[in-house]
Order: sequence, then C-alpha cells, then structure tokens
Amino acid sequence: MSQRSFFDCSGWCRCCVGSSARPWRFSKTGTPLAPDTPLKPLIATFLNSAACNIAIRLTLASMIAMSVATALGMESPWWAAMAVWMIGQPPRGLLFERSLAQLIGTLVGAVAGALLVIAGSGSSAVSLAGLAAWIAVCCGVANAMRHQRAYGAALCGLSSAVIVALTLGTTLDPSTFAAARVLDNLIGVVSAVGVAIALGPPTSGPAIAGRARTVATQALTLIADALTEDSGRPLTREREFLLSLAAVEASAEDAVAGSIAGRRRLGEMNALFAFLLDLIVVARAIRSREASSQAPGHAGLMALREAFDASANVLTAEGVLDVEAIDAASRQLEASDPVLSPVLGEMRMLLARTARVYRRFSEGKGESAPQASRPHPEIAGLRLAMLRGAIAASVAGLAWLAIDWEPMRYLLLGTCIFTVLFSMVDEPAPAVRQIFLGGLAAAIPAVIWRLVVVPEVGDAWLSLLLAVPFVFIASLLQSRPATLVIGLAFNMLFAVMARPVDTSVSTLPPIVANEALLLAGIVLNYALYRWLLPMNPARRRMHLRASIRREISAISIRAGTPWAERHLARLRYLVFSLAVRSRGQVQQVEDALAALTLGHALFRLGEMQTADLAPLARDAVRETLRLACAPLDDPHRAGVILRECARRLGQADPQGNRPDGEQTTRIRWLLGLAAREFSEHAAMFTATGNPGRPAG
Repeated sequence: MSQRSFFDCSGWCRCCVGSSARPWRFSKTGTPLAPDTPLKPLIATFLNSAACNIAIRLTLASMIAMSVATALGMESPWWAAMAVWMIGQPPRGLLFERSLAQLIGTLVGAVAGALLVIAGSGSSAVSLAGLAAWIAVCCGVANAMRHQRAYGAALCGLSSAVIVALTLGTTLDPSTFAAARVLDNLIGVVSAVGVAIALGPPTSGPAIAGRARTVATQALTLIADALTEDSGRPLTREREFLLSLAAVEASAEDAVAGSIAGRRRLGEMNALFAFLLDLIVVARAIRSREASSQAPGHAGLMALREAFDASANVLTAEGVLDVEAIDAASRQLEASDPVLSPVLGEMRMLLARTARVYRRFSEGKGESAPQASRPHPEIAGLRLAMLRGAIAASVAGLAWLAIDWEPMRYLLLGTCIFTVLFSMVDEPAPAVRQIFLGGLAAAIPAVIWRLVVVPEVGDAWLSLLLAVPFVFIASLLQSRPATLVIGLAFNMLFAVMARPVDTSVSTLPPIVANEALLLAGIVLNYALYRWLLPMNPARRRMHLRASIRREISAISIRAGTPWAERHLARLRYLVFSLAVRSRGQVQQVEDALAALTLGHALFRLGEMQTADLAPLARDAVRETLRLACAPLDDPHRAGVILRECARRLGQADPQGNRPDGEQTTRIRWLLGLAAREFSEHAAMFTATGNPGRPAG
C-alpha cells in the first residue's frame, strides 16, 4: 500500500477527490445495509499495518522537519512540516519527482512573491493586482499540465500567495521571508525522503508491462468484435477497454517516476495506446463497408476477424504480438475489395508499428517512439481556471483593501492557496468541502492549544511532543484515499493556527479572527468551484467536445498539408481524454470514437483532393471538407448532403458513362462514413449542443 496525494490524480480519476458519497452495501438477500459510520473506517485504519506504517512515517518526518527548523531558529518552522504532509509518503520514485516539483515550485513561487511585494513599493493595491495575475497564470498552467508538473505549477502560485499575504504591509523583509520558506521546504523534503528511505517499503509500482499486455489483448479482441458485429454489439466492451487503457495510462506516470529509462518506455507505451485506438477506428470503418453478406469482401472480413482472435490468443498465452496472420488476411480482403486498399494499408502500417513498439516496450529497450498523439491543453478549461484564479485572488484582495483589517490577510491566504491547488482537478468542489471539514476540525484544538496548552507547558519542545497524537491521527486519515484530504487539511491548518513551537502569548480575538478568515477563504473557493464558476466532469467533457470539434475543423481547413496530420494527432489525444472521462457512459465513448472516425475520413479525403479526380468527385470532396470546416448547427442536414453527394457520384453522366471505379467508389464510401457519423452522433458535432432533427 502506498500513500497517494490528491495531486497524483490525472484529472479524471476519483481515487482521491471524487464524490464523497459512500456506496450502499447489500446483504446476501439483497437488503440494503446502512453505510459505515466515519468511526468504522478509522478503526479499520488503526488495524491496518500498511496504513499505520504510512501514518508513522508521516508523523515522524513532520516532527523531524519541525524540530530541525526550530533548532535552526527558523521563524515559522511549521512550514517545514507542511512540506512533508504535502509530499506524503508515496513510492520512492514518485517521492523523488514530487520532492523535486515541490522544491522547484516553491523556489519559483518564492521569488515571484518577493518580487510582487518589492515591485509594489509600498502600494498594497499594486502587489495584490500582480498576485491576482500571477495566480491566474499558475492556475492555467497547472490546469494544462498533469501529474507532478501540475503540482509544481500549483506550488508556484501557493508559495507566492504565502509570501505576499504574510509580508505585505508588515515590517518583514519579503526577500528574507521568501528565502526562509525555501529553506523550510528543503528541510521538509529532506525529512520526507530520509524517512521514506529508512522506513519505507522498497519501490513496487504496478506491473506496467503486464497491464499493457492485457490492454493490448483486450484491444485485439475488441477489434475482432468490431469487424463483424453491428450496432447491437455489447458497447460495454469498448467502454471497458478504454477505461482499462486509461487506468494503465494513469498509473504508468507514477510507476516510472524517478526513472529516466522508465520515462522513455512511457513514451513507447503512449504510442502503443494511440496505435491501438486507431486500429479500433479502422476496424469500425472496414465494418461499415463489408458487414453486409452481399459485400464483395464479406468472406475476407470473417478471415480477418479470425486472425485478430488468433493473435489475441497468442499474446495471452505467449506474450508475443504476432501480426503475420492478420497481415495475410488483410491482403486477401484487399484482393476481394480493392476499394479498401488505403484503409487496409493503413491497418497493416498501424499493426507493424504496434508490434514494433510493443516488442521494444516488453523488452525494456529505451528507444524513441513515434509521437502518435500530441498532448493538447483543453483551452476552455484552461481559460476557466485562469478566470477563477483571477477572480478569487481579486475578491480576497479587494476585501482586504476595503476593510483594511489585519486578519484579512488570512482570507487572501486561504483563498489563493486552495484556488491554485485544485485548479488541476476535474471535480474540485468535493475536495474543497473536505478541506473545509478538516480545517473546521482543526480550529477548536488550535484555539485550545494557543490559549491553554502553550501557556501551561511554557516549553516549545514539550508543546511539540504533546502535538504528536493529533498529527498521528490526522496522518492515519491521510493514509486512506477516502479521508486523505481531511487528514491533510487538519495537519496543515492545525500547524498554521496552533503553531506548536511558538510560545508567545496569544489572545482569543485575533486567533478566532485569523481562523475564521482562513476558513472563509476556503468557503469562497467552494462557492467558486460549486456555483459561480463550476468545474465538474460533465463540464470538462463539454469543453473537451468543443476542443474536438475545433480539431476536426482544423483537419478540414488544412486538408492535404502536413498540419492535418498534426491536428489528427491532437484529435487522438482529445478523444482519448474524453473517452476515459466517460465514467461508464457508453454514449460518451461512442461519440469519442465517432469523432476520431470522422477525423480519419476527413484526413483521407484531404489527401485525395490533390489527386487527379473527376470534376464531380473533386466537388464532392471539397463540399465535405467545407461542411466540416466549422461546427454545424444541424449535423443531420450535413449527413443528408453528403449522402446526396455520394448518390450523385454513383450515377452515370449525361453520356451514360459510369464513374471511374476504385477512386470514386472510395470517395463514396468515405462520404457515407462521414454522413453516418454526422447523423448518428449529431450531438457530438453540433455547435449549439442541440443536435437538431433528422432531416428528410
């Protein structure tokens, strides 16, 4: 068992920040059982040796960090412990990468924060305006990135917010304060890494090669099914394959963390997945022409299916991806129906690349792999993240300027920290709600600590020792995915508000004010994420669909140029992102595959428009590309137009001559393929979100 951070999420998974609702359990007779009370999981965690090991390591590392920072005379030593809790205790490779992201993000953010305060030259308004702009940039970058890169970008904004909020309008030197925060983080990172090396289990990430083999086997079986089964086929198989693909892709990033050779293999694995996705689309296209028993290549299609099944069986039994039988069957099908020649040629090319990449991947060779898909930021989500960051920081900053009350700096601190931290998550509202609960739970103990415990013991070291049970219990919660965020929030906010090693005298009003405004910043975040500028998986899918439509339009606009292939690679990435965010909704998966099928059809038509075509065929190709140059108000109508173009291509000219064979038949088939996707998945391609009514 390895302790994950919510920053490990790739954006679509709900392992750490998904719905907080607990599923119902059922008895053997089917009677619903009440969900567990919060106490039961906590007791179970106490009895779980792996969870206890994680909690002990987190507690020990945080206490070491705070002790070292205190011994070195650091002004706010609890920030060193906060670095430990943020990093967590993941497997060692991931720990090293996250620690590096923590240090780089903190360093860049500290420098930026100090510059913002200094550049303001005493003007709070200038510094706060600069902070709002910087937070917006960090939110956008974190939203566009994934894994530890996103975490590092978020740390840039978080560190800047700490520097500005706690030094602006004070006598503290921002440069000295920023340097101290970097040193605090360095102490925390060294403590976390040292404890992990001394007490943590050896690195044991998931068996990525074995899981990739399973996904490849699933893909071959799915392709075989897609070649022969009609629309009544069990669509859940496509969904399960894509979700399995997503699970491997998400865990692979963490599994290869800390390994240069692993990073190279990750590139090969991503290329493998892209080729498999393309093969599914090609199989769907072949089926659209040969599924009928009257089709010229129907018998060859059956042989091709059997070859894919046999290849899947060999891969399962021997771990070898043998595509020779598939290659031979595809050539037989091509001989039966030459119209399929370009598509079958593409299938053979994809199979050869897939086999080559799979062989390198399984053998662990660190060769470079072709970039079959291009990561492309989801522009609408990026803009929304930047807007949310700018609004949140501006609201908190303006409130501070307007009220001019010392504790208002904690409103700015709480608002900016959690705005930027959750800018990379698909569904941040549940996690922010858990942050609030953890902070609320920490508020009362923190007040008691400042007003009762610290005056009573009068010694910083004894106070720190007495805080160990609180930290350990919260670390236990942090070791469980369901309560990770609550435990993390309790530890961090208890450290900031209780300040266990600070023996200075405190009074009730400022303590309560600081805590209330820190929690108010979290509430402001929740309002933004939940109601004002919401982000959830449904909105993320909506934004991805818009990005997919833009890439399809770009393929049409740049048809026949090298840029079209680049946009097709981007389309692959976006389609994969949409499919893995389907959350079991079969229609979402079907729409995603339909978009990639349409992209391939348009790409092929774009290549053909430069050939020596008959005028009618050239006009049909240009009309298709023109229709797809922009999102459609009525995709059904576009489907009708394309079918009519295909029908006209099949008619004899006024002199009674039949149109040229293979080239025209191929164009007619591609037009029919595009028309089918427009009509059957109209909601995917409409500009307004209203698919309209079927025409005719």
